[in-house]
Amino acid sequence: MKLNATSEMEALTQHGWSSVHPFQPADSVQGYKYIIEKLSADLQAITGLDQISLQPNSGAQGELAGLRVIRAYHNSQGQQHRNVCLIPVSAHGTNPASAAMAGMKVIPVRCDVKGNLDMVDLKKKAVENKEHLGAIMVTYPSTFGVFEEGIREVCEIVHENGGQVYMDGANMNAQIGLCSPGDLGADVCHLNLHKTYVLLLALDLMNRFCIPHGGGGPGVGPIGVYYPSRPSVLMIGNHI
Repeated sequence: MKLNATSEMEALTQHGWSSVHPFQPADSVQGYKYIIEKLSADLQAITGLDQISLQPNSGAQGELAGLRVIRAYHNSQGQQHRNVCLIPVSAHGTNPASAAMAGMKVIPVRCDVKGNLDMVDLKKKAVENKEHLGAIMVTYPSTFGVFEEGIREVCEIVHENGGQVYMDGANMNAQIGLCSPGDLGADVCHLNLHKTYVLLLALDLMNRFCIPHGGGGPGVGPIGVYYPSRPSVLMIGNHI
């Protein structure tokens, strides 16, 4: 999943791509602008979300940025106290670490031996923490490779108790063409583009998107948000 093909790396490491000055005049980098805008639009279509920020430089940074967007939303609603984050015990280790860095209190949710979320435990934890519930971090499909049959119910339970749904998109490969975070009820999702082959048929430069990973990287972990009625929060992801 993390193969960096030579044919792709040769194109990405050419001087015209890799040596652009950070203060280059905007009118001289129209190619970059096109690719960024096109990639953002494609990711919006793939995820079913309303806005994409390409700023995070890794999956872990995407997690932190996404959680900070959620916290900013709660703060904008005068609910700064919503700092509890539910995380399944099957989650990748970066999930609780990112939640802690975002200033949230992590409460684990049990899973069965096959990696399925324990829905009874989830409901119990959500109700118990209703007054302070800020978010749940759920990977779909999970790190176990499990498509949670009750993923929509998971989102509904969290929403009903005042929280937001953060979907870890590390395994987005398995969703493309079948479903999307927006369809499932997620509010925020990050994408590990350094290990996810996202089809960009509109770009003639390559038939799949490849970001260096490992051996110095960097990776890319953009986030998508679904906040159609909260325009003041949409831009926060681009300024973290």
